[in-house]
Amino acid sequence: MNNHQYGMQGETLAKDYVEKQGFSVIEQNFRYGRYGEIDIIGIKDTLLVFFEVKTRHTLSYGNPSYAITNKKKKALRAVATYFLIQNPHYNSNQYTLRFDCITILGQTIEWIQDIVR
Repeated sequence: MNNHQYGMQGETLAKDYVEKQGFSVIEQNFRYGRYGEIDIIGIKDTLLVFFEVKTRHTLSYGNPSYAITNKKKKALRAVATYFLIQNPHYNSNQYTLRFDCITILGQTIEWIQDIVR
């Protein structure tokens, strides 16, 4: 399995995990041109979460969460802003917005909340 396939498998695991936590997935792989994509956008009651998924085989390159750099955070903000422009009903005081990370290392899933401030 190549890295792309492994990453896609990780996103599927993360989607299932997020749904088991009570979230409805409203978008997957939401793209905004050259800025990139948000892997999963989920909603639970009035909480709208933009999930970044990082999957690794081993710790050779460090914990998967280390891949969330300041550049990546900036890109996530840009893509989320675009999503809110395209979906103005979510862009209100009614919803709380948050950026979370789902890391998958082998068979271990970790959910890190509020990665962008």
